[in-house]
Amino acid sequence: MRDLTKQQAASGRRLHAFTLVMLSAACVTAGAAAAVQAAELAVSPAQRAEADVTAQQGIPVSELASGAPSQYTVRSGDTLWGISGKYLRQPWRWPALWGMNRQQIRNPHLIYPGQILYLVQRDGRAYLSTTAPGGVAGGDVRLSPRVRGDGDSGNAIPSIPASDIEPFLMRPLVVDQQTVATSARIVALPDARVYMGRGDTGYVRGIAPTDSVGSDWQAFKPAQPVYDPVSRAVLGYEAQYQGNVRLTRGPEGPDAVSTVQVTQSPQEMGAGSLLLPQPAREAVRYVPHAPDTNVQARIAAVYGGVEYGGAKQVVVLNVGANAGLEPGHVLALSRSGGKVKDSTDRNRTITLPDDRYGLAYVYRVFPGIAYALVTDATNVMKVGDLATTPQ
Repeated sequence: MRDLTKQQAASGRRLHAFTLVMLSAACVTAGAAAAVQAAELAVSPAQRAEADVTAQQGIPVSELASGAPSQYTVRSGDTLWGISGKYLRQPWRWPALWGMNRQQIRNPHLIYPGQILYLVQRDGRAYLSTTAPGGVAGGDVRLSPRVRGDGDSGNAIPSIPASDIEPFLMRPLVVDQQTVATSARIVALPDARVYMGRGDTGYVRGIAPTDSVGSDWQAFKPAQPVYDPVSRAVLGYEAQYQGNVRLTRGPEGPDAVSTVQVTQSPQEMGAGSLLLPQPAREAVRYVPHAPDTNVQARIAAVYGGVEYGGAKQVVVLNVGANAGLEPGHVLALSRSGGKVKDSTDRNRTITLPDDRYGLAYVYRVFPGIAYALVTDATNVMKVGDLATTPQ
């Protein structure tokens, strides 16, 4: 039993280090969670430097989005990405938009419903302010605002739509081989059943005696390998979400069998399904911005085990922090044009230009892999497509 407990603890540590879309509640202490939140709300030196320059110079009017509003009131449900897109042709240049109002919006992560933004254009340059032209702080007067500290983030708008990203924050996509080998799993169902649905009971091995009765776990199909599209090396193992179960009885008997009950079942689960602890919810308030370096990544997998996908889907990238990626980075998606025969000259081969078709928003980064939400796509994306620093 002691060996099982040690094994489960080791599995938890590996899950914390390598589960690529969430931080497990079993592995993150309150102090660690606070550190994560603080990191998300940090402003990088590069972003601050860009904002400082913009605060002094504004941006060229040519970089404004078509139809940029002269006045806009931030509303509940807005996102940083959406507001940036209203004002800038390149939404990932949010630090520039923030720089227009550097003195009044100290932290670009903390923009609140009710704030009024005013666009000022002068001498070919554009500025954004919460003070109305002429020096009247109309928005401030109407709002009767109080000073917000950087820690007062509860009502701040998110960076991207919560409905688009939340399901993926709550479900791991790829885990390492050791996690697959040591995870708890459903081993039997009562009455010779094959599958479980909502309200059904199942029996599990691999849950530690220290895990609390009433704790929630997620069930996944047996994992399939995810390969780097370039090197063909195994990056990890995709675990497709099946549903949630709740621990109703801890390990009992010589085989340490636990009892669980299904609480959610978007897909049927049964013997062999893996179980991982339910992760804690977290807010995503990264500032969208382009990488400072030339990132050359490829799509290694599309969520759900499919080869093709589109907007609002999550992709696995074959690089991570090792390539300079960080949460909030925006990458351009494109497909290599390839080489074809010139239809007018059969003896000539020509190289077609890359087909850029969308943008992906990086929200979770690990040493050699990263996860991104596809925010825009005018074409079908597929495994092997490029994800690079936008120009």
